[in-house]
Amino acid sequence: MTHYRVGFIVNPIAGMGGSVGLKGTDGDLITEARRRGAVSIAPGRAALALSSLQSLDAVTIVTCSGEMGAAVAEAGGFETEIVYDAGNGVTTAEDTRAAGRAILQRNIDILLFVGGDGTAREILHVAGQQAPVLGVPSGVKMHSAVFGATARTAGDVARAFLLSADRATLLYDAEVVDRELVGDDRHAGPPKLCGVLQTPRVAFLVPGAKCSAAASDASLLEGAIKRVAAMLADDRVSLIGPGTTMQRLKQELGFDGTPLGVDVSCAGECIATDVGEERILEIIGDRPARIVVTVIGGQGFVFGRGNQQISARVIRKVGLANVVIVSSLEKLATLSTNGLFVDTGDESLDREFAGYIPVIVGGRRTVMCPVRHAEVARQK
Repeated sequence: MTHYRVGFIVNPIAGMGGSVGLKGTDGDLITEARRRGAVSIAPGRAALALSSLQSLDAVTIVTCSGEMGAAVAEAGGFETEIVYDAGNGVTTAEDTRAAGRAILQRNIDILLFVGGDGTAREILHVAGQQAPVLGVPSGVKMHSAVFGATARTAGDVARAFLLSADRATLLYDAEVVDRELVGDDRHAGPPKLCGVLQTPRVAFLVPGAKCSAAASDASLLEGAIKRVAAMLADDRVSLIGPGTTMQRLKQELGFDGTPLGVDVSCAGECIATDVGEERILEIIGDRPARIVVTVIGGQGFVFGRGNQQISARVIRKVGLANVVIVSSLEKLATLSTNGLFVDTGDESLDREFAGYIPVIVGGRRTVMCPVRHAEVARQK
């Protein structure tokens, strides 16, 4: 019987800022996130990832005490080996680094971590090329290529890697990319390459790093933006997501808005900026609404990366039929044949998205793109 040793680190505050409109939980942003009523999502994501390993014969989870790993692993019925005591206070970046150092000394097969780009950067500092590393997506910022498409499929990737007779063939250099929080308002700067980690890739389950669209189809995209701006002149509440394309749409409507946040318009006028989930639901009330988002270049995500304010609750209230996607044709062309992805944190809602969805790419042009639900693909 093969005995597997899986390193496991949970950043319990990762992703808490997303639904309340913050750009991360780095540094003192966690205090503001809690003030706004944010709740921890990392333990749930961690449990989903580990569930994929429960069918293996013998697994020891080499981890940290409490919320940094042991609590989730023990609740899942796993044997645990605790090598780092995280204490009872708020965990920090140094806790992640110290835990990584301790775990990497224990002859593990793979290191799973639950967090976002900030957590990935801390893992990079201590892991280097010592062991395969795979991220379970739970952060606000997830531009890096080290993450599974969803929490559950991250676990599937780890399981496939552990069972592989030739693990080396599944490994590749995956980019760790992060945005620095800059200025007094703590807005995020441009994404920067921090380094690479050895990450297992299985089919589509580990998307690439975020990238930008080329400028070759600028005129076509301009037509798409003008077309959607005209659509937003009605009296519906329009939730406009983050990103460069959405920023151009906001400017077409006559306001700057929030490049990395969600803004709200009605009748073509801005009525709220940088809103979180609860504020969005309050604004919508019983009024008809739509959601306007773009596609993350290189990854293909529509929901679940950088726009967690538009939560599963918000999407269900607005309705899938009222989701408008705008993208450059060039950006879509760079995606793999897997098409678009959603990771709302609600697996039943993700399944509802599976199929084909229209994407506006020009003033008179719309293309139908497949939306892949990870639960379907993981069974192939």
